[in-house]
Amino acid sequence: MRVLLAFFTLLLLLPSPERALAGPKTPKIVDVSGSIQGTEARVRFTLQSSFPPEMVEALKSGIEITFKTSIKVERVYRGWFNQTVGELLYSRSVRYDALSQVYRLHRDDGDEILQDVHAALDRMTRFEVVVPVSGEVERGKPYRAHVRARLDKVGLSEPLRSIVFFSSLWDVETDWARGTLATP
Repeated sequence: MRVLLAFFTLLLLLPSPERALAGPKTPKIVDVSGSIQGTEARVRFTLQSSFPPEMVEALKSGIEITFKTSIKVERVYRGWFNQTVGELLYSRSVRYDALSQVYRLHRDDGDEILQDVHAALDRMTRFEVVVPVSGEVERGKPYRAHVRARLDKVGLSEPLRSIVFFSSLWDVETDWARGTLATP
């Protein structure tokens, strides 16, 4: 009886093989949406699972972390090739300034100073980007946005870049995600 009780206790306490073998969550882009009007498209999306705890600690120690995001806007044709009407490479980085004890967020459209790490992580993962569009937007026709993000390893310091080569922690790259854009 005691052996059976010990077996069931261990069974409850030990993690399941699926959870034990499961690695860290892979980063991905979710909730791609937006609107297109005139000569611009406003694309909104969220970057999920992109900051593992080790990377957050590296950020707190003063290492600058930069994400480069590729955004493509296309006009969708049924049964035919879609036409790309706009593309943009968007960069966003954050760094902890130990002297002033703030996080400095740099975006292509302006800078921001944040007081705590949670606000910095929130601003690094939620996007609303304006993409210039060529040609006229056709009313009522379908448009789609494609988004992909990756960690920019070039901006890292040289000793860290050498370590990054052997670490999977810094291999942050998403697959392409897509979402529809509302037209006027």
